Amino acid sequence: MVAITQDIVPFNRTEHAYSAVEGLVGTMIQPYLLRLSAPVDTLLVKRVLRQMVTLYPKLRAVIEPGLHRYHFRILPDDLVVDQLFELAFEVQPHIPVDDPAALQAWHRQCMHHVVPLEKGIGLRMWYVPHAQRPVLMFGVPHIFADGMTMLHLVKQCILGINGLPMEAMPIEAPSMVGAIAPALWWQWPGKVWRSRQHKVAESQLLASVNVQQLPRQPRPNYGTSGLSQGALPVPVADLRKAARQLGVTLNTFLTAAIAQTFLEQAPDDPKAAAVIRTSVDMRRYYAKSAGHGPLWGNHVGAFLVIEQGPGKSLQERVKSIDASIKEGQSRFARREMCWTYLFEELMPLMGRTLIGHVGVKLRRADRFPQISAHATSLGDVCGYINSKDAAIQVAQFSAAVNSISPIMGLMEVNDELLCSMIWQESETSADEVAAFSEHLGSTMRRMVREVLPEPAHDHKVH
Repeated sequence: MVAITQDIVPFNRTEHAYSAVEGLVGTMIQPYLLRLSAPVDTLLVKRVLRQMVTLYPKLRAVIEPGLHRYHFRILPDDLVVDQLFELAFEVQPHIPVDDPAALQAWHRQCMHHVVPLEKGIGLRMWYVPHAQRPVLMFGVPHIFADGMTMLHLVKQCILGINGLPMEAMPIEAPSMVGAIAPALWWQWPGKVWRSRQHKVAESQLLASVNVQQLPRQPRPNYGTSGLSQGALPVPVADLRKAARQLGVTLNTFLTAAIAQTFLEQAPDDPKAAAVIRTSVDMRRYYAKSAGHGPLWGNHVGAFLVIEQGPGKSLQERVKSIDASIKEGQSRFARREMCWTYLFEELMPLMGRTLIGHVGVKLRRADRFPQISAHATSLGDVCGYINSKDAAIQVAQFSAAVNSISPIMGLMEVNDELLCSMIWQESETSADEVAAFSEHLGSTMRRMVREVLPEPAHDHKVH
């Protein structure tokens, strides 16, 4: 455990990276949109959100330069935080939240909000009162919270709105080395060597394939991010049933559909490959003996699923994807991801200026690692954040994050599978993303119908 000294909390390697690229890519804010099932008094919403700032001290943190590295400083829960909170909370009754296009446009606008990280506080809130179903937008920069932490914050907020007790969220700051370190010290050389072998083999494979991507025109600078949201045109119950019939998880089935859609862009190219970056919750890999708590903050890793062969059958596709995902996850379990992550642990020694300079050079040369998309899943959102007996429920939900590469955020909301697509608008047009989304929906329909003799009727995409 890295020491937390009074009000100072050290960054982990992920948080240092976010602080270093802030100037290059903009605030990586995560606006989560919540449509509530019944009207809620504005003052109650405001009071609950202010209580959350008290219960999760990181929300009132600022990033502050030390002698050599930046860190979080937790502001005292006093008048200054009260004043900053007043600026961070806005009531916007003019937003036409019953218009889906206007609601999505507002969500995209909030995704580009800039948060002064060195002044605070670490969240922005927008509330739209409504006679039947008000909307709360709750945005936190990624440097303060990953997706799991965000969902827990949302859950606490809904508890508070319902008058139920909210939980304090303690701050912990363990080095992420604990999630990759072997159980015994003498295992380090072998684990590092095998991790390096995996990385070398992966690099050689990537160099030999043509990575399928969304149509794009590289630019020397980052611009605005596009946001497209909607339900996939297949009932989630059918998707889950089809996955079960094939002997895989729903996430594996969805990843197979995404890979298939990319590969069908180049059906005659034997070198075509779909490269899907897949998120991993690293909390499960910390040793239990370390005594960590829930580890709110940033504890996310990733691996690549590299899939080839546009002509594979459905059974071959899901079997191949399933093997790739299980191998990626098992490398974390076997502690064979340390080669890459140990280098990343050393990156903070470079300092923000040098890391930012490297980022600018890579961007101008279009040399950042190429992937087809980053696919991440939040799971059954409403099942997690809604309490069964609560009067006020989350009736509609969507999540987004400002991003430099294409992201596909999958989430189950009230028996629908939603997909948020985020991309660089200067590189790829909205029409091109819409065409890909339609192709993905068609792929999923075809896959389900191949497995289920009588699937349910398609959902309308909205």
